[in-house]
Amino acid sequence: MFIIAFITFMFFVYRRSLLSLHFLQQEGYENKNFFKFIFHKLQLIDKYLTVVVFLYTVLSVGYKNYIIDMSVLSLIFLIFAFIQINPMSATSKKKLVLTLRAKRILYLSIIIDAVLAGIIFYTLHTLKNYCLCEDVGYLLLLIQVIPFMLIVSNILLKPFELLVRHKYVKEAEKRLNEVNPIVIGITGSFGKTSTKNILHHIVSSVAPTLTTARSINTLMGITQVIRSDLKKNHKYFIVEVGTSAKGKIKKICSLIKPKFGILTAVGFAHFANFKNQESLAKEKMDLIKSVNSNNGVSVINTLQVDKKFIPDMANLIFLSDTVENKNTYKISNIKQDINGVNFVLSFGGKNYKIEAPIFGLHQANNISMAIILAFKLGIPTDTIIASLKTLKQVEHRLEVKKQPNGITIIDDGFNSNVDGFVSALNTLRTLANNGRAILITPGMVELGKKHKEHHIRVAKEALLKCDIVIAVVPERIKDFVDTFKNSMNKNQQLILVGSFKEALAWTTKNAKKGDVILYENDLPDLFETKIRI
Repeated sequence: MFIIAFITFMFFVYRRSLLSLHFLQQEGYENKNFFKFIFHKLQLIDKYLTVVVFLYTVLSVGYKNYIIDMSVLSLIFLIFAFIQINPMSATSKKKLVLTLRAKRILYLSIIIDAVLAGIIFYTLHTLKNYCLCEDVGYLLLLIQVIPFMLIVSNILLKPFELLVRHKYVKEAEKRLNEVNPIVIGITGSFGKTSTKNILHHIVSSVAPTLTTARSINTLMGITQVIRSDLKKNHKYFIVEVGTSAKGKIKKICSLIKPKFGILTAVGFAHFANFKNQESLAKEKMDLIKSVNSNNGVSVINTLQVDKKFIPDMANLIFLSDTVENKNTYKISNIKQDINGVNFVLSFGGKNYKIEAPIFGLHQANNISMAIILAFKLGIPTDTIIASLKTLKQVEHRLEVKKQPNGITIIDDGFNSNVDGFVSALNTLRTLANNGRAILITPGMVELGKKHKEHHIRVAKEALLKCDIVIAVVPERIKDFVDTFKNSMNKNQQLILVGSFKEALAWTTKNAKKGDVILYENDLPDLFETKIRI
């Protein structure tokens, strides 16, 4: 009978481990961050199963029947296994992806759990004077440590993962050497994905070009793209270069050896890790230094990068709102209407009117940096300007979608920076001519000490641009909520909801023809999911 109890318990362990692995994966397999997540509001500390098993143990002391105990425990484990959240279901915003690494961590942790559980159940089976109370403490402890076993597994597998990573990086290096494309690296606190997509649209019109997909910007993500997608005919390889900790950009650059670079901004993302803007700027400048060491050219947006952070080196091109020297490109007259964004880019004594069917005043900077880089690649001006007229919107990045019911959706779900937020609010107000401007937001993440300051700033902008604000998980953006609530006029409305799903339910019921709804940032599961275990 203990075998049945063991099997049902391990089924529960598997289901609970999947849930825990989901959040470990969203934390980038960083044990330290996952450890903090476990204890945040005790969200991955089991409560319900622990209480049920403990209470049953107290009741079972009166009769001490081994068969009944194992049968009841089996039933309890099955029930809790089946009601466990499935992180691979359609309801998960970002589903658990069982990559090879995820499977290794999961299976090793389950093996460890199985050995310990086997000892516990076998010991109960062999007790001469049987009582569930003898070993239930160990069983309850094992229930609690399931997420910690993933950390143990992750630590034990680290040497193997390092070998695998080294092997993959070497294969990627070999592939790069064989194809020898012109590599363009793009980094920045924000704007890098949009700039990457715009540049790819321009460059791919003249030559075969590979770009890292979506928001892939880590060393191993880039390595995988090179190994699987880089072909012999690719002349250009555009790489989004991301970072979440010191030294990561340098490692990526040692692999891709960029000949050209773009620095879009030095903002306040990842402040929880970098602590201050100077440290973050130094990390971002590693891309520029790498390009310089390869005798290449870099474009820096000085509208979003403080000049004090820029090293004194050759081959730097600047985007600015004033002309300072021959290496400066001036952007001016930035406007936005229902057809998209337009502006003037000036250089070499000439002015060029640029138009593109995408939205957001901030996109003018991203488009300009892509244009400048395209110039440096030798692409004709007419070709560049013509290609921009067919530029497609980027999914979830200020993507304007007109619905059949007359409602317009602005999907800016992938944004999480203050400047992009403000730009999105401007777009919302521009498009909401005859209807209500409705904002749905859970706020921004990874702002560190700037969390309060930036949320107060966007709340003040929302007061000027929005008729209705729907705050998702309002307890984590109290400053935003309080600022808006305390200053809103009698015609404005503030709605507090616990999830994005609730916000959508409200708009489905209440939105009218002519309304414009802005989805500003969409929290990953680890920020929004309410875990009840």
